[in-house]
Amino acid sequence: MTLRIDAQDGSVVVTMPERISQRQGLAFVHQHMDWITSSLAALPEKRVLADGHEVMIEGSPVPILHEPDARRGTWLDSDGLHVSGDAAHTERRVKDFLHTLAKEHLSKAVALHSKRMGLVPSRVDLREVRSRWGSCTRKGRIMLSWRLVMTPPEIRDYVVIHELAHLQHFDHSAAFWSLVDRFCTNGRTGRLAAERWLSQNGTALLRAA
Repeated sequence: MTLRIDAQDGSVVVTMPERISQRQGLAFVHQHMDWITSSLAALPEKRVLADGHEVMIEGSPVPILHEPDARRGTWLDSDGLHVSGDAAHTERRVKDFLHTLAKEHLSKAVALHSKRMGLVPSRVDLREVRSRWGSCTRKGRIMLSWRLVMTPPEIRDYVVIHELAHLQHFDHSAAFWSLVDRFCTNGRTGRLAAERWLSQNGTALLRAA
């Protein structure tokens, strides 16, 4: 049996074999209440996507500016991310904007690194994921978290390169890591720095609305 905290909504997720009863599962949870309590307390504060708050875009905090009288939808400039219309719709419009931006930026990143590496996925999808930033199937389908648009470009590129490398090595063998390091900026050093960044900051991004 395993326990984990869903960083996005703070729920406790229990995974257990079919042979384990619900009663045994609950007992397992109760045995680990100290860990659950401390893990929940350690979660970063959930980000609010509303006027006066900030949203991360490509690794930088960007002010959210509500423009109630504007008729331009949502737009980004040097002052911040402007959102027009009713304030009640600000969060949804910010997320819609981020999804659109993610599709644009991640599509370009996949195309760029696919050409560099000579590895072409059968399909690329953006998803709302809970634990992994990307994944690759044996059929060559790559799935990426749309939240990568919040990370610095070199972090986004690392995840893309990582998943593309699985098209050649469907494992985490020495050959796989050698291929990843060959295409990462600053090689193995850059790859390890990207992994550290995700470890240190990933949960906060998952907590953004």
